[in-house]
Amino acid sequence: MATDQSKVYVGLADQSVTGAIASAPLGTEVPDEILDELPQSFEDSGYCNNEGLSLSTEYNTSDITEWNGATIRKVLETFTGQLSWTIIQLDYEAWCQALGPDNVTRTPANEEHGELITIRIGAHLPPRRTWVFRMKDGDMRMMIVVPVGQITSLDEITFNATDPIALPLTLDCYDDGHGESIYIYTDDGQKVAA
Repeated sequence: MATDQSKVYVGLADQSVTGAIASAPLGTEVPDEILDELPQSFEDSGYCNNEGLSLSTEYNTSDITEWNGATIRKVLETFTGQLSWTIIQLDYEAWCQALGPDNVTRTPANEEHGELITIRIGAHLPPRRTWVFRMKDGDMRMMIVVPVGQITSLDEITFNATDPIALPLTLDCYDDGHGESIYIYTDDGQKVAA
């Protein structure tokens, strides 16, 4: 492999059309490639903090050993894929993504008060949804698609005078029925003249 500076990317949020993170009800058709447009049922999550998005995978294996104790093969026991990010735009949509719409209610603003939101936090997880994460670097584009994902962790929320109130989220990525949990699509942005 030759060295190529044009293939060194950073993961900036692609907010050219909407926010970089969007989700839709489970079963929503997902893009097959980066050029596909998102269905209108996808909802934007708004601003995230400057730590961006983290993707982690864990492969747990067990050893198959031969008579003398040498490992001759490893067998996959479990796979876990997770994405994590922190939302700093606190509105109805953000709370719904973090906790599920059944745990958030909204009363529209009127002449007596602004929009009222009631958030319920308890022993329940939000429903599984379909997720898309979009990034860019110049003309390069990247999209991570999670056909079946569920927020399984809302970490510590801090209230202080110097930082935005933030929702640190972890998304567990489940098998989509085809043996995959996460898809990554890229476009290097280097067009070729006709």
